[in-house]
Amino acid sequence: MKPIQVGLLGIGTVGSGTFEVLRRNQEEIQRRAGRPIQISMVADLDTERARKVVGNAAEVVDDARKVIAN
Repeated sequence: MKPIQVGLLGIGTVGSGTFEVLRRNQEEIQRRAGRPIQISMVADLDTERARKVVGNAAEVVDDARKVIAN
């Protein structure tokens, strides 16, 4: 089944909290939605900080338009 792809715009306080909540609750989200969830892309001007937060769990870009286009 095709996953629900999620893109985050910003990975500061709110964005990193959202990232962690989505990762931590993946199984419950899948159970309720009937499909897995995948955080596929994160946009932040500070790409170095973003990579520290998401690791290699998602692609990190510096332009929010890339997330929207994806």
